[in-house]
Amino acid sequence: MNLIRRGAIKLFFLCLVTFAIAFGMRRMFFWDVKPVSWNQEPPQNGALEAAFLLLSIENIAAVVAVIALVFISAVWIHQRWRSRPQHIANSK
Repeated sequence: MNLIRRGAIKLFFLCLVTFAIAFGMRRMFFWDVKPVSWNQEPPQNGALEAAFLLLSIENIAAVVAVIALVFISAVWIHQRWRSRPQHIANSK
């Protein structure tokens, strides 16, 4: 169980690093790229695609990080529940 939690923690931090890199690259290189309406001048097609790709990577990394955090919390609560003293578990 400890090995599973360690793997989930590594996944969580990997997602945080991925999110930070994608967020930084999008803010650094494509800060002015925004969706436009039909009557406005569109930005470069490559810039729009790259900004959309980086935003998608940010969103996927954030969702996976939240799922990993929920899993880590559930494993921690399960371990705490199983390691409680027996006299507390049987008292009613």
